[in-house]
Amino acid sequence: MDTQVKRTFSSALVALALVGAIAVPARAQLGVSAGLGFDALNDIETTTNASENATLENATGYHLGLVYDLGLGAFSLRPGLFFRKVGTYDFPDSQSDVTTWEVPVDLRVTLLPTPLLSAYVLGGPKAVFPQGENKFDDALEEVSYVFDVGVGADVSLPGADLTLQPELRYEFGATDYVEDNFTIGGTEFKPSDRTLSAFALRLNVIF
Repeated sequence: MDTQVKRTFSSALVALALVGAIAVPARAQLGVSAGLGFDALNDIETTTNASENATLENATGYHLGLVYDLGLGAFSLRPGLFFRKVGTYDFPDSQSDVTTWEVPVDLRVTLLPTPLLSAYVLGGPKAVFPQGENKFDDALEEVSYVFDVGVGADVSLPGADLTLQPELRYEFGATDYVEDNFTIGGTEFKPSDRTLSAFALRLNVIF
């Protein structure tokens, strides 16, 4: 994707989050979030010797962040900002942790509203800014785009002025997060899987 197009899409996504936050301040609630991610990423293959492949040693990561939940009746808009540990690649001469900063905008639709427990479905776009260690950072795109879908529930705690939102989520990449080929330490690599996809468990605590 062209760099200018990426920057325009990122700016539009951030602007949507900010506009939503300003549009309905009376119904907005701040929250904190944490969870685990189970990334479906493959090893990164070399173009010459399979024994020099970059092995994905750990694909179980975590994420921490802030959300701003904007209630609109049965619909809710929820922008956020997250830090995420994706996984660790073991290259022949080094290791590289892959982390991201992420700006999601979730649209939630309540299906079964009750006073204490309300189930919902969610979906929305997310801008992802990947970072790597050592030379692998140069092979990562400046920004990648992902779509999230999932299910969750608003759980109101009697006597406490907060809401718990446990969620099961799935993300699938719309654009690449890594280049189609790159060189580290004189070895050329060619990823067969260039988009981010993962299942995640998350708990939002809304104040």
